[in-house]
Amino acid sequence: MSARFDVIVAGAGPAGGASAAYLARAGHRVLVLEKDHFPRFHIGESLLPASTPILKELGVEMRDDVFLFKRGAQFVCERTGRLQAFSFQEAMPGPPRSAFQVERAGFDAAILDRARLYGADVRHGVRVESVEIDDDEVRVKTSEGLERARYFIDATGQDRFLARKQRTVKPYRHFGRAAVFTHFVDVTDEGWALVGEGNDIRIMMVDDGWAWVIPLAGQRLSIGRVLRGQGISKELLDDYLASSPLISKMIAGAKRLETRILGNYSFKNAAPSGKRYACVGDSSCFIDPVFSSGVTLALTSAKEATTLLTKALEDGREADPDLMKPIHEATALGYETFAALVHRFYNTKIVDNLIFGAPADGELRPSVVSVLGGDVFRPDNPFRDMLLNSRATPWRDEEKADVASEEAMLEKVQ
Repeated sequence: MSARFDVIVAGAGPAGGASAAYLARAGHRVLVLEKDHFPRFHIGESLLPASTPILKELGVEMRDDVFLFKRGAQFVCERTGRLQAFSFQEAMPGPPRSAFQVERAGFDAAILDRARLYGADVRHGVRVESVEIDDDEVRVKTSEGLERARYFIDATGQDRFLARKQRTVKPYRHFGRAAVFTHFVDVTDEGWALVGEGNDIRIMMVDDGWAWVIPLAGQRLSIGRVLRGQGISKELLDDYLASSPLISKMIAGAKRLETRILGNYSFKNAAPSGKRYACVGDSSCFIDPVFSSGVTLALTSAKEATTLLTKALEDGREADPDLMKPIHEATALGYETFAALVHRFYNTKIVDNLIFGAPADGELRPSVVSVLGGDVFRPDNPFRDMLLNSRATPWRDEEKADVASEEAMLEKVQ
């Protein structure tokens, strides 16, 4: 039999790496299993200010070849000539007043390095095949053998290992359904000058969805197109790149890398925790990438879950099936806030009224910027309260979707 760990973490992205780092730093024996070899490409490159304190708390080095200063966000409609810029400097007092754009291969590795430094056992190229949980322990069958632990953390992101195995995936049908994206490297000085000194993410308004332009370190651009309906394809991105005056100028003379497609990504896990297990980050819930909430919420959920788990392991209470319930209730406020915002982005006039039509000053603007910055857990934000108190919550109704529809989707993505 293999050695027994306190916690086995599946997945070494931001949520998995941060979970392992926090637990190992607290003195627990932690095993991290990652199916890929690092460095590896990943999407989700624009951070929010709320993530910075967690990174600093873990001691992550903000290297300039990975981290690029981010002032805020710009919403752009080239068809009408409208533009609205939001600087994190305008937010309500609290988190840092800026954030970062990150190259994910280096970013994920930097967090995982902290877990190693604190003593976590990290193994790459090892795939989790099954998880068995009983009263006494968790047994994880991997591509290299059997491992045992007192607790299991699913941080497998969009692979959502446990949600698929347990058939607890609840898709969000009112949000973005798929994305097609690529990177451009060796952007010319002329193209890079169009990015601007703030290195803002640009959210481009297009029919039936939106597009992103994210500047990265080393004069590199991440560009993607999100579709709300059906029909995602490489050609959809090609056509958009050719039709956008701004992007065409940005990428002129640059080298284009591989084009990738990601589908069926907006979902909620109906069983994010239970006896001796918890799902953190995207394996628990992923709303939509439009407001760049994914990594920030992943880091937040990892910190909160491991804080609770550390105490439970010390007290021998890790088998309590309701152990993580307080965390899910707390973090649900963040997910609900972004879900309400994303729903309005796709289905109402909020882009016209509160984005392009945002007042230049007054109480509303700082509260909107705070939500855009990921500061969604404070109780004194009137814009957050407006979103949470709305009666229009179709994403909640989607949790009652019929089983046949869910199983058909699962069979398609497995």
